[in-house]
Amino acid sequence: MGLIDRHYPWAVEIHLLVVERSQHGKGVGSELISAIEGAALAEGVKLMQVKTLGPSHPDTGYEKTRKFYEKVGFLAMEETELWGEGTPCLIMVKALTE
Repeated sequence: MGLIDRHYPWAVEIHLLVVERSQHGKGVGSELISAIEGAALAEGVKLMQVKTLGPSHPDTGYEKTRKFYEKVGFLAMEETELWGEGTPCLIMVKALTE
């Protein structure tokens, strides 16, 4: 399941991407990202972003999340205090090409 927000005609943000834990590592998340990208490209989107817990917070679950997004082509852009002190927000981006 995914929840997408379109900020500008050329940019979308993945707010939520959920894959049942028993399905992790089976390609389900990669397929979801691929479907989101395909739909976005068809609508002229050029940039995708996702926000997740930043690496300065010692949470192993979110370390796996960041590695997943890196695997599907997202790059870390900035870690901010957008969500408040003690909850670092990592902004990751991916340029879309056909």
